[in-house]
Amino acid sequence: MPDLHDQIPTREKVLIIGAGPAGLAAAAALKALQVPFDLVDRAKHVGGIWDPEREDSPVWPTLEMISSREHTQYEDMLQPVSFPEFLSPTQMAKYLRAYAARHDLTEHFRPRTTVRSARPFEEGVWQVELSTGEIGIYRAVISAHGITERPHRPDWAEDVPASVRVIHSKDWNGADGLEGQRVLVVGSGQSAADIAVDAARRALEVRWSMRTGHWVVPRRIAGVPGDVAASREPAALGGLNAKIAETLIRRTAGDPAAVGLPVPAAPLLEDAVIVSDDVLDRVREGRITPAGAVTGVDADGIVTHLGTGSHAGHLSFAPDLIVLATGYESGADHLPQDVLPRTAGGDLDLFLGAFARGRDDLVILGQQRVAGGVLPILVEQADIAAYMLAATRDGSSASSSALARFRQLRAGAESAVPVTHPDAEGGLLGRLGSVFGAHRVTARSAATTHETGEKLVPSVDRDTLLARLRSVRGLFV
Repeated sequence: MPDLHDQIPTREKVLIIGAGPAGLAAAAALKALQVPFDLVDRAKHVGGIWDPEREDSPVWPTLEMISSREHTQYEDMLQPVSFPEFLSPTQMAKYLRAYAARHDLTEHFRPRTTVRSARPFEEGVWQVELSTGEIGIYRAVISAHGITERPHRPDWAEDVPASVRVIHSKDWNGADGLEGQRVLVVGSGQSAADIAVDAARRALEVRWSMRTGHWVVPRRIAGVPGDVAASREPAALGGLNAKIAETLIRRTAGDPAAVGLPVPAAPLLEDAVIVSDDVLDRVREGRITPAGAVTGVDADGIVTHLGTGSHAGHLSFAPDLIVLATGYESGADHLPQDVLPRTAGGDLDLFLGAFARGRDDLVILGQQRVAGGVLPILVEQADIAAYMLAATRDGSSASSSALARFRQLRAGAESAVPVTHPDAEGGLLGRLGSVFGAHRVTARSAATTHETGEKLVPSVDRDTLLARLRSVRGLFV
């Protein structure tokens, strides 16, 4: 809890909503620049989704992270060397709590506190209502609520009868208790693959329904974590075309289409790949059965889906459990819809994925999905936010100059932000490592649900965004 004798009024503070990795990065950055703030979260402890005691977390005990230890840490606090290359959820939770303690962030932390609403009256004046009944005025809001606040459910899920249990991937807690049951996992991405593998440990039958095919790559390349190989490989072999990369992945992991999964919709070096050491093996063993898109549900709970590979046509399946790994819709329930800037197409219009155009008092962290470790992106976004908020308070000539240049860039196209890629001509592992989120400069658009037109949290190119963030951060330092 914050000190009850804190003499700084909330009117002079920034409110950080969410105490996960992004919120902690923002808190540490603000504290370093002596910008007063409060940090709130609905959970009992800091850590966000990595809090093992949090019932609404999409993380389960046996989940394996897809980014390595080296790429899942803050710059100013390394992961313990005793931790494995790929952390467990419990280990990540311990690390985040240690980070909060190291920077004395718990002094500013209000646990079990939900923000019911945050509404701006004018620039620099936000009225915030908390679940405690308190109403306070803050000068700015950093919403670090993450991407799991608004689970997306396809329209057909409403037709599933009560005799069939339906959950979103956010509510998956593991495979215990699934013995003898038939499970349908719906979704084309990383969460769907991980849940299908987990369910196959216990369930009688698992089918994996995919709309879109993706490449499957291993966690390690030549015995080294893929994201580490990408960052360390010297530029010795020159450029690598997609065909060579795909050949190497086929030999090390396998061809998804060869085991009955949908053909990848994009070349390997442009794909939002699935990182897994197990999913293709489970499909080969028959413990996971590939399926196409769901086309209907009858009154008895029989699901009709398209076949894959040589099994063309419509097939039927009678699941006991349906897991919807169908993504999350962008936005935040505690922010008014008219406050969230959107493009004409309905996408969130956030400069560099975080900064509301035309406002210095609203930052939204963590509203992107990336291949590879997202923590470096969150740290850069948090640092820029802290510098911006410090500059709006200080008013010095140096701060004003940097803030003016930042505002100018924020008002324009992101493509105008300089991007430097020192390893653009990297070697074999470096170029192949781009599928883990490094060395790629390929634009992606936000995903749109086919049924409702709602915009899902977009997948973005990690390396491009990271390079632009570092370029903008350089304005202030």
